[in-house]
Amino acid sequence: MTKWLLKCHECGTEWYLEVSFNIAEMGKIYHYCKVCKKNTFHDVLKRID
Repeated sequence: MTKWLLKCHECGTEWYLEVSFNIAEMGKIYHYCKVCKKNTFHDVLKRID
């Protein structure tokens, strides 16, 4: 599993997502934000090893 640092477009919250594939090529993903309580776009900031 690889950890990725993501940042919400709406509220700016940064958090980690663990997935088994490379999401860096996407640039941004649409995912649920626990702070906003809705699905928002998130920037993929960096990979955490």
